[in-house]
Amino acid sequence: HKNQTIGVEVVTSDKQAARGTVLVESDGKPSTDNARINIQLSDCATISTGSAARSSSRGSTNSRTVPSASRTGRTPARAHDGQIGNEALVQYAALGVLGLIALKVLFSIINFLSILLLPFIYLYMASNCPEINSFDAKRELKRVLRGAHLPEENQPKGFFESGLNRIAASITTELATSLGYEVSMQDFLGAARLVSVKVPVAGHNYYWIGFFNRWKYIGHRDIESSKTD
Repeated sequence: HKNQTIGVEVVTSDKQAARGTVLVESDGKPSTDNARINIQLSDCATISTGSAARSSSRGSTNSRTVPSASRTGRTPARAHDGQIGNEALVQYAALGVLGLIALKVLFSIINFLSILLLPFIYLYMASNCPEINSFDAKRELKRVLRGAHLPEENQPKGFFESGLNRIAASITTELATSLGYEVSMQDFLGAARLVSVKVPVAGHNYYWIGFFNRWKYIGHRDIESSKTD
């Protein structure tokens, strides 16, 4: 029927032709006028009296194939995987935010405790600050010259080597201080003290800091460098 696909109800048929009623128009809509048409059996895919038939033709012999609709978008499995990935990212972001909040709270607690404990720390340091007269310049110089402040691996090995090192340090200290030395001390609110010993013969200023009932050697500088600063 005009080389178009239609739906008909076959009323009568023989071996070569049939007569039927139009049920579906070529645009796919139901027919409303119940038109009667003659059908050549060679143009029909199937004929069944009293039932609906569908045929398609191009010219007289070629059938038209309707392409299937292409599917676009993600499959349900991929969509599910993407949803799981998004949920994981949200969880990681939430954990990161919670971690930052926890660190901030921890630092706040540490700062609070530091401020709270600061007076007690100061009182403890003030009560254990070494006395001024407890510093013996010659004794401390001997300790420095024999390497008492050096790491353990740099200390003299054996009794004989240690004895020679002590004798050499004593002689060097006596010679360096024989022409005089100068001791100066600076107090830090009674909690710690900084001592400087100037030895002109050696050409150095030696420094110690006193806290917690002990004197700790912290280094030396050339006298000329000290004057320049």
